[in-house]
Amino acid sequence: MSHERRLNGGLPGSPAGLSGCGQFCPGGHPIKRTLILSALTLSLALPTAAVAGGAADPLGPVSTAQVSNDTDVLFMEVMTMSNLTEIQTSRLALQKSSNAEVRAYAQQMITEHTRAQAELNTLAAQRGVRLADKPGADQRLLYNRLTTLSGAAFDAAYKNVQVGGHKMTLDLIQTYRSFGKDQALLAMAAKMEPVVAGHLAEAQELP
Repeated sequence: MSHERRLNGGLPGSPAGLSGCGQFCPGGHPIKRTLILSALTLSLALPTAAVAGGAADPLGPVSTAQVSNDTDVLFMEVMTMSNLTEIQTSRLALQKSSNAEVRAYAQQMITEHTRAQAELNTLAAQRGVRLADKPGADQRLLYNRLTTLSGAAFDAAYKNVQVGGHKMTLDLIQTYRSFGKDQALLAMAAKMEPVVAGHLAEAQELP
């Protein structure tokens, strides 16, 4: 299997189990509801001070998505957390896996998600949007679990994270493309979609 595909746009990936309640959530526009719930699932709890407009929370500044339901902002936030998760878990794979194919895939994820996040950071800065600086709480729990594994057990778990995450990311991109508003972000999503599909196929072929 070739690992030479290169990303020209953004490429998010995210671990399995990050969806909201599906396309038919009760209340509101069903697709928009899904995207919002996905972002909320990936985010930490909103600090009370930020909601009330009070003093800065001792945990530090929050991302824009934690105080906004704007569709484009939420998309950028979910993609950011996905990129950060891919980079983090793939760095771990380079530390823990001795399988050449797994290691090649992990290095590809690091390279391409780092490039994708740099592009996303630029778009966010141009729009005055502050993005998350770490994966979501549930993603960090998945990472913590991976740190407890080794050998074939680690490789299998890493593969599961990649397959599940890219399936979710592909669904999210397709959903966003159906009702997003920001033309530059929509162009990025269109560019990302076939690459994410390719990464999903490669992940499914991992040992």
